[in-house]
Amino acid sequence: MRNLRNTAALVCALTFLFLRAVLVYPACAESSGVIHEIHTPRDLQAIADDPGGIWSLQEDLDLSGTDWVPIPFSGTLEGNGHALYNLTVRRPGTEPCPAKDGNLKDYQIAAAGLFSALRGATVRNLRIVGAQVQPECESHCFAAVLAGWSDQTLVQNVSVHGRVSLISYGIMAGTGGLIGYGNGTFDRCTARVEMIFEDRQLNQKCEQFMGGILACGIGTVTGCAVEVDGYDSCHGYVHNGGLVGMYYHCGQNASAGRVTDNTVTGRIRFFEDNKDRRAYCAGVIGEKLTKPGRLRNNRDYFTRDETRKTDQVLRPERCESPAVEETVVEAEGSHWGYTIHRCAGCGYTWTDRYTAP
Repeated sequence: MRNLRNTAALVCALTFLFLRAVLVYPACAESSGVIHEIHTPRDLQAIADDPGGIWSLQEDLDLSGTDWVPIPFSGTLEGNGHALYNLTVRRPGTEPCPAKDGNLKDYQIAAAGLFSALRGATVRNLRIVGAQVQPECESHCFAAVLAGWSDQTLVQNVSVHGRVSLISYGIMAGTGGLIGYGNGTFDRCTARVEMIFEDRQLNQKCEQFMGGILACGIGTVTGCAVEVDGYDSCHGYVHNGGLVGMYYHCGQNASAGRVTDNTVTGRIRFFEDNKDRRAYCAGVIGEKLTKPGRLRNNRDYFTRDETRKTDQVLRPERCESPAVEETVVEAEGSHWGYTIHRCAGCGYTWTDRYTAP
């Protein structure tokens, strides 16, 4: 009899839990299959209202004039080969993200990019053209075009183009072309980026990271192509790589993956103002604290450009008062339009104000 009573009680409890799941959470179950179409910048900003949802970009979007606030995201974004262009990010997202350095010291970092943080997300078949990610952070911070922080994320067939410039007053900080800090799978992505890091924390030695795909972290990086022009002014410890700045689990629940079939071109110019020198800088991975599961078929045409002069911030533009000439290139056929700016003094050239073909 006792066994029958126990069995009946168990059946009642399981029935209650089942009904509770069905009746209390119907909205979650229904919304999981909904595909949100993105046609306007406002639609894109609406990702913040359903960050775990499925989103589909339906056309190229001009984000010029949009005061973009980085969004945390844990859903799926299907780009369908379309582009987001003229994105400008001037500040990180509002929520801090956990991070550890190579000594497993804990930090809470700010994160800047199109997304602040990617958690278990999927982003694929997306282009970002003419991005300007340029936060000034009072504390620890990572900045990149797609996302400043990533965990268990798949990024596939995503291309990013633009400039990432970080002024940091923190200790744990860095710039990435695609992703700043974290882990994930990065497959067949391209990054054509200019990256600038300026360390203004002069009382303590910073832990600085720079990488064309990933500044600091671990994961699988396959079939990616990077074109990087980097400038790093660091008064602490430098970890720079054309592909990955530092490859390490950093205390994350993530395993080493393959780093294969990638191509890197360009250079990183840097100084490490530190008697206890590290000065890690290499074409594929700057520092390997964790060995990738497989490391092969990576090609780099990369220049490690170190200077011992530490009294001036390294930047691509060298004139304090540049005389700039502008040339407008109109969009034609399948070719994008843009404005070319050229400094008559130092010859530095950059492009912005993109227009879709």
